[in-house]
Amino acid sequence: MAPTRTVKNKHAANGSGIKNSKASRAPQSDGIVKAKKPGAKPTPTSAKQLTKKKKRKVYTEKELGIPKLNMITPVGVEKPKGKKKGKVFVDDRESMTTILAIVQAEKEGQIESKMIKARQLEQIREARRIEAEKKYEERQTKLEETKEGLRKKRKRPNTREDETDAVVKEALVSASKAKKPKKKVAFAEE
Repeated sequence: MAPTRTVKNKHAANGSGIKNSKASRAPQSDGIVKAKKPGAKPTPTSAKQLTKKKKRKVYTEKELGIPKLNMITPVGVEKPKGKKKGKVFVDDRESMTTILAIVQAEKEGQIESKMIKARQLEQIREARRIEAEKKYEERQTKLEETKEGLRKKRKRPNTREDETDAVVKEALVSASKAKKPKKKVAFAEE
C-alpha cells in the first residue's frame, strides 16, 4: 500500500489535488436539485398530540416473573377476583381454634414470664431492704455501746491513779509537741 497524505482541509473544493476523496469522485453538479419521490405523508403534529403522554403498559407480578415471598397467608386474606376481602380466615372451625389456642398460649406464656420476672425483682428488692435494715440496726447497736461506754467512764469517781495517769499523758503529749512544732503557713491577713 502506498503511503497516505494527511489532509489539512477536508472540506476543500473538488480538484484540490486530493485523490480518492468524496468530492473528487462525485460528479460536479450544475446547481439543479432533483425532487425526491413522494413517500408517506408526514403526520401532522398538533399541540394536543405533543403534550399527550403515551399510556405505559402496567405489568403484573406474574408477567414480570417476580417470585412470591415466603409468607403464610390465611385463606380469607387472599382476595378472590371480583370480590371484597373476606373476613373468614379459616374454613374449618377446628384448625381455627387450634391456631387461636397456640397464639393464646404464647401470649399467656409471655405474660407469665413477665410476672415471674417481676416477682423475682420484688424478692431481690425485699432481700436488699432487709439487709440494709440489718446493717442499720448493727450500726445503731454499735453507736449505743460506744455511748454507754463513754457514760460509764464519766460516772466513775476520779482516783489518784487516774489523775497521775492523766498528768503523765499530758506531759508526754506536751513533750512531743515541744519536739515537733507544727508548721504553719501564713496567708495575707486582714
